[in-house]
Amino acid sequence: MTDLTRRLVDFVQDNLVEDGDDLKVDETTPLLVSGLLDSLRTARLLNFIRRDLGVPVPAAKLDPENFRDVATIVAMVRELESV
Repeated sequence: MTDLTRRLVDFVQDNLVEDGDDLKVDETTPLLVSGLLDSLRTARLLNFIRRDLGVPVPAAKLDPENFRDVATIVAMVRELESV
């Protein structure tokens, strides 16, 4: 697992999984289908990506397909880093 993947998995586990929920997040956990990402949690995730990873996410990338799981978020971040 890459450092970027680990940081995102840890963020989701620590900040988006509700206390008392025994869900263990990995890079393939479905974030939308599982209900982990709602509008507020998505905003928190975007803020983490912008502030902690240093990668702003343009509005054009705010497609649910880019937020299916950590693996797809990593792919989007890598693409944005190379621009």
